[in-house]
Amino acid sequence: MCAGRRSVVALLVSALALASCGGSSSSNVDTADTSPGNGTGTQPRQTQSIPDDLQVPKEVPQKATGPAKRSSTRVIRRWLAALDRGDVERAAHYFALPSKFQNTGTPVLHIDSEEERIAVNLSLTCGARAERTGGAGAYTIVLFRLVERTGPGGGCGTGVGATARGAILVSGGLIREWYRLPDDPAQAQQDAQSAPSA
Repeated sequence: MCAGRRSVVALLVSALALASCGGSSSSNVDTADTSPGNGTGTQPRQTQSIPDDLQVPKEVPQKATGPAKRSSTRVIRRWLAALDRGDVERAAHYFALPSKFQNTGTPVLHIDSEEERIAVNLSLTCGARAERTGGAGAYTIVLFRLVERTGPGGGCGTGVGATARGAILVSGGLIREWYRLPDDPAQAQQDAQSAPSA
């Protein structure tokens, strides 16, 4: 494995340790607890500065503007089914070579080998169900409901039941681009507008 491939795999392992599934869920919020940071939203919202290389690229849509293409949704659901049953190799083959991948806490990764597309799928510790899909240009915007998954790399833990959002570009029956979107599309737009321009 060349140094570039090792760095992609190492970056995925590091991001996995830091971010895990990164889903959101408000079901664990104790609204009687008024201490700072309890998640009730009663405190002033503190904004974190996200480094430019970790932000979702500006050209990737944040929300659906119409219906999703049935052919794209079919590929996404088949990929999720393979991942959920622990068939990581099969799930990996739904990603094109080359393809792009960005999860929470990673820059956009360029997936150019079999090892890299397997590593990307191994980094997704949760399985998921596509709860809602919509289209935005060539992309499919997906609201995932996270579930436990079996097999290598599985271990969703407290992420089970949470939601996550993604923008996925499917072409020719394969995933060409996969981006983990911020949980709140309105906040993502505000962050993008307030970010300094290059």
